[in-house]
Amino acid sequence: MSEAHATVAPPAPAGRSGSVTAWLASERVFRLIPFVLVEAMFLLLLAVPFALTVYISLLKWRANRPFEQAYFEGLGNYVDVLTDAEFWWALARTFYFAGVAVGLELLIGFGLAMLVAQHVRGRRLYITIFLVPMMVVPVVVGYNFSMIYLDSGPLNQILRPLTTLLGVEPRIRWLSHPIAAQWGIILADVWQWTSLTFLIFLSGFSALPPQLVNAARVMGASPWQIFRRVQLPLLKPVIVIAVVIRSMEALKVFDQAVLLTFGGPGNSTQTVAFYLWRQVWQFNKYGFGAAASMLLLVMFAALIYCGIFLLVRQRSAVLREGRA
Repeated sequence: MSEAHATVAPPAPAGRSGSVTAWLASERVFRLIPFVLVEAMFLLLLAVPFALTVYISLLKWRANRPFEQAYFEGLGNYVDVLTDAEFWWALARTFYFAGVAVGLELLIGFGLAMLVAQHVRGRRLYITIFLVPMMVVPVVVGYNFSMIYLDSGPLNQILRPLTTLLGVEPRIRWLSHPIAAQWGIILADVWQWTSLTFLIFLSGFSALPPQLVNAARVMGASPWQIFRRVQLPLLKPVIVIAVVIRSMEALKVFDQAVLLTFGGPGNSTQTVAFYLWRQVWQFNKYGFGAAASMLLLVMFAALIYCGIFLLVRQRSAVLREGRA
């Protein structure tokens, strides 16, 4: 009996696409794909605009002239920025706004978080109410406060008995007096962003180990001693986080200065962000604005580095105390 011999065709050679797929599927290459994608996004979104900004900062270019007529200026734009007194006043004013606003937000947010953390009844309702301002669009906040700050607005009506008693002008000109306008911007920022510090501190209070608090209470410690000796040391990393996050945002204040006063009266409420906007979009000084942006980047990066250094040092101290 004859046996049937079946011929088996040899496998077809893999094409170019198959070899590429197999190369990408190898473990050595596959684990590098996320890194390559992240690096590509970094180059596309950060490195390229950064390089263009540096290049423009070295040019003498105004928007009323075509880019072909821009010529190399070198460090001239940086010298112009550093010798501009208005730039330094705007920067100092920005730090003043940020320092006062962040300080008030930290105090108010910390107090509210402590009260909410100690009271269980109605806690969800209080959290919802306190988080509402943070969810409001900054443009809406600016227009609302512009109506509140009117000479005949509700704020002056509320303060009228107090100002009459003190013998002060019953109508405070919130948006036309230099000092009052500055505090008007600060109060608007505090109203909106205290919610963020409240949320950060509330998460810190919620993460505190209750065993330590109960042990201190059993040992006869007073509420003040529990707060000072137990809770506050454990909350120091959270406080540093709140300071760093809010300071980074507060230094970029722009919306309220534009919507409430447009930098006025005079330049009394002109922040550094509004100063840059005016230099670029009103005076068409693109090279000057790019140079000022690079200088601010270096300054703010140094501040952020200091904040992160404090955070890491505080975290290391807490870990050392925990091991001890």
